[in-house]
Amino acid sequence: MSQWTVKRAPPDSGGCRQLRPRAAAGGRSTLSRPQHRCHLPTRPCGLARPVAVSAALAVATPALPQSFEEAVWANTGLALQYCLIDGAAGATRAAWFRQAGFTETVQRSSVNSDTTHIFTAPAETVEVELYYGEMPQHCIVTTQHMGVTQGSALLDGLVPQIFPGFARRVIAGTGATCVTYEDPANPIGLAIGVGSATDQGCAENGTAVFYSTYRV
Repeated sequence: MSQWTVKRAPPDSGGCRQLRPRAAAGGRSTLSRPQHRCHLPTRPCGLARPVAVSAALAVATPALPQSFEEAVWANTGLALQYCLIDGAAGATRAAWFRQAGFTETVQRSSVNSDTTHIFTAPAETVEVELYYGEMPQHCIVTTQHMGVTQGSALLDGLVPQIFPGFARRVIAGTGATCVTYEDPANPIGLAIGVGSATDQGCAENGTAVFYSTYRV
């Protein structure tokens, strides 16, 4: 099986369907990405293998990336899909990342069910912290290779498909604007957004952390 072929969804994936990459004419993804050539010595451009993606998210499943920047875009989008799919158990999400080719370290509590996985995409393009256990589950996507401007564009392509009723807001920051998406029907409902991974708030410095949290 090609590394670009989506594997069969795991039995506990909530019925996610198998998908194949959607490309525009010329083999390019329908999402725009930078065009610098990549010269990585391992898996071409460090691309993770998509394994279990909801049919609604096909737009973010990339065609063959041609650069390191494209791999960052593709792997970040894939990680966000796995984090944002609603209702999945923590162990199910962990299996998705593992099967997609992310490397993994795990911290398990010796006194309760707290479990934290750190997943790293090929070529260290993206890192994911997945926690589940005694407290509410969280899944945080971080990259040192994409700024908040591109991160906001990525959310614009993903979130309206996953949560079509969410309201888009724009936050003015330092040298950039960042988007958030919020549940308009619930004043303490879910909010999804992006900020700098190294500076507080919305700042354009070539890094991004993606969050989903409840407005309490």
